[in-house]
Amino acid sequence: MPQPDRQPLRICILAFMFAPFVGGAEIQAEKHARQMLASGHDVLIVTLRHYPHWKTLEMHRGIPVVRVGGLYRHNRRLNIGRSGRLVLDLTVFWKLWQLRQHYDVIHSMQLSSMGAVATLIGQLLNKPVVLSIQSAGPDQQQERLLHTQGATLMTDTLTDRFDDDFLSVATRDWTPGDIALLVQSFPIIGQLWLHFYKRSNAFYQVLSKRCYNYLISNGFKPEQIVHIPNGVDIEQFRPTSIPRDRPERIITCVARLEYPKGVDVLLHAWGRMMRETPAWPEHVQPRLRIIGEGIFRPHLERMIAELHIQESVELLGRRLDIVELLQQSWGFVLPSRWEGMPNALLEAMACGLPSLATRVSGSEDIIQHEINGLLVEPEQPVEMARALRHMIEDSALALKLGQAARQTIVSNYRIESVAERCLHLYHRLLPQQACITPLTLQETRE
Repeated sequence: MPQPDRQPLRICILAFMFAPFVGGAEIQAEKHARQMLASGHDVLIVTLRHYPHWKTLEMHRGIPVVRVGGLYRHNRRLNIGRSGRLVLDLTVFWKLWQLRQHYDVIHSMQLSSMGAVATLIGQLLNKPVVLSIQSAGPDQQQERLLHTQGATLMTDTLTDRFDDDFLSVATRDWTPGDIALLVQSFPIIGQLWLHFYKRSNAFYQVLSKRCYNYLISNGFKPEQIVHIPNGVDIEQFRPTSIPRDRPERIITCVARLEYPKGVDVLLHAWGRMMRETPAWPEHVQPRLRIIGEGIFRPHLERMIAELHIQESVELLGRRLDIVELLQQSWGFVLPSRWEGMPNALLEAMACGLPSLATRVSGSEDIIQHEINGLLVEPEQPVEMARALRHMIEDSALALKLGQAARQTIVSNYRIESVAERCLHLYHRLLPQQACITPLTLQETRE
């Protein structure tokens, strides 16, 4: 419930994608909406209508959702490219203007042209706008290499049976940081939107220290940047009493099968670990489970076969029983090339799992090396293989790291405390005026 000295708020959450799509920003939007509702506030999701047969208005598990359409391609999917973006942004503007009497604050989950439209609406209506920065993208060295050499999946110990075309990664298939993505997607208008962002009154929620530095280095005002990380439901994601001394020691990875997540690097590390361990003790049977889907699944399947690790690696695809799968696991690994603030890592640590991650944005904020988890440099399969073996073989270390991981999440990343920090920001930014009547789904038809 809202605190006695606060009025209930009406919060419009703007998301480029929302359920049934699944991703970091989509998960964050839904978690944030649910926590706001649980705290007694009114919430509305405004998102895109990616297919014409989707409803324009619906209730998604108790959350009112308004979907905005535009131009559609021949395959019946929404045109979100350059040719369709102007129409889309104008439609979003009109919908937010129609709903102007029904929200007090707009929280955009992305720094996009849609977010810029929301910022413009906020300026016109004198309503606060908060934008979440999802990712700082690759660091300077990574970005330099990507632009000069291009991106490829890791070869490491693969033979020449893998041709260059199969391993190459198109520019569209690796996602840069939020600012670079805005400018690269729409070179002229993207620069104009970026200039507008810097001069606007919007506030920016960064999820990590690296994201903060990313905004500062790109000319954003430090006084308009607030560090609020992602949060996790510690009642849903929690340790269980399942015995963890079983021979099968399952290491779980939850990640989209896309280039930034580095699952190809993990496979090489796993292959090295399995080859270079002379003989595992009888009571230790390592297994790797990878949960997620993506465009590189066929490539990863071929890698698994080439590395001869089929017996110990499973690609489980998209799963809805993530909590149960984590609770059955011995440990967790996230091999990202770059991140923003990984929800999957927070959830695994909340389940009390010893976790290994790369030293990237978000992960390096959450994990203290050898205290509540393990950190290795990205794209270093030898180092990752060594850390994986250490975590699997050393039961005492795994127990210590798992207990400390759970405590870290309880202390610093509970969804309730993170949501409270957002509410504090909203109230601080609101003009001193009374809130209007709560929104109903029917009223969004106006």
